[in-house]
Amino acid sequence: MTLLIVTSLLVFAAVTAAAYAVSARLEADRNPVSLRLRHLRALHASEASVSFGDRPPLLLGLVSTLGGFLPARDSRDALRSGLIRAGYRRADAVLVLLGSKLLLAVLLPIVGFSVAVAAARPIGNVFLVTVGLAVLGFYLPTFFVALRQRQVHDEILYALPDSLDLMVVCVEAGLGMGAALQRVATEMRLASPRLSEELALVNREMQTGISRTDALRNLARRTGVDDVYSLVAMLIQTDRLGTSVADALRTHAESMRTRRRQRAEQLARQASVKLAFPLVLLIFPALLVILLGPSGIMLMKALSSR
Repeated sequence: MTLLIVTSLLVFAAVTAAAYAVSARLEADRNPVSLRLRHLRALHASEASVSFGDRPPLLLGLVSTLGGFLPARDSRDALRSGLIRAGYRRADAVLVLLGSKLLLAVLLPIVGFSVAVAAARPIGNVFLVTVGLAVLGFYLPTFFVALRQRQVHDEILYALPDSLDLMVVCVEAGLGMGAALQRVATEMRLASPRLSEELALVNREMQTGISRTDALRNLARRTGVDDVYSLVAMLIQTDRLGTSVADALRTHAESMRTRRRQRAEQLARQASVKLAFPLVLLIFPALLVILLGPSGIMLMKALSSR
């Protein structure tokens, strides 16, 4: 009886939230001001954005509308910064994230109870299971964004030394900083799409009138990579002092390659420590069974015969 009541309440909450979101979406579609603002945001996001995939716009609009229920006004900037570092730059990315958290927090308990009822398996404490599934569903989008941030961070970190070598060649060939960034972005499109997009965005910002210093600082804030911060600091200092950009880039590229080799050596040294867990708990017991099993069986037979 308790399971039926909890499931009914969760289904009612999900249907009510979905109906309200759809009605709010339809009301916004009939408002000419909202239509104009949405069109302007779409034009701005189409210039430099990473979409959430080939999903229907109505679904994203529904999820983003659900995200408006969560009281996260004070932390919207931090959430947007994290989403940008993960590669998501849509105008409604924060609302989509919050709506996904709310939607999964409601749907995951419903799915869990539905599977338990279909499998005819009893559930222990219904309240604790409901709260646990709701908390898990609420934090699943956060874990996904953090994993995506890590992937983007590693991609930029490993591709940055090669891009600096290409930038040195372009600068020494006579190209300016903006043209060199655009050329490197084109050449790095296959090796590192994320870094290529960031460099192209820096060039577009400088073309729209933003100073080189501000554009480079925006690059460091968007990526959140320590090596990019050091590169930006070096380029800003070189621009202020008027020294050779090619020499500074060459020196910085050599230091970055050295750090990349040191990171690889550090990971190689950590491999033996990481292998200790599967070796002791998985491989070593099986090896003992294979080596000592026949001897143990023969010993047991000898003792039983006596």
